Amino acid sequence: MRIYELVFIVKPDLPEEETQAAVEQVKTALAEGGAAVDKVDEWGKRRLAYPVRGFADGHYVFMQYSAEDKSSLPREIERRLRVSDSVIKFMTIRIDEDLRRLEKLKKRREKRAARAPQRSPRPANARPDAPAAPSAPVPAQPGSAPDQAAAAQTSIEN
Repeated sequence: MRIYELVFIVKPDLPEEETQAAVEQVKTALAEGGAAVDKVDEWGKRRLAYPVRGFADGHYVFMQYSAEDKSSLPREIERRLRVSDSVIKFMTIRIDEDLRRLEKLKKRREKRAARAPQRSPRPANARPDAPAAPSAPVPAQPGSAPDQAAAAQTSIEN
């Protein structure tokens, strides 16, 4: 099974009934092609990033559907959207490959975490330049008071 996401934009000046009819046409075409519609989400009327066919706004519709592996259904749906007068823009993305890749990465991380020895976490208030043990001497910082006193002492002796 392949999983697809389809987003299409319907003209904003259409009545609500015609917008719903356009959505139903796409659902019907998907059902005729043997796809299962997993999710339909109407985002409503929104501003477009740039004018498309003279429209500054559009009614957005998101659909997620599953189709057979060797299906030409996405191509057929895009063809129908292209010739539809009510649809001004559309985009179809296949997401099952990305989901599979993410699952593979997740399994790899879990294996790596199981193999790696557990380290004790560093306290949140620990400084990166702090000594490792409390009895170890603190390294001198350039410009600190002991360095300035030592520099003054050597300049007096010379």
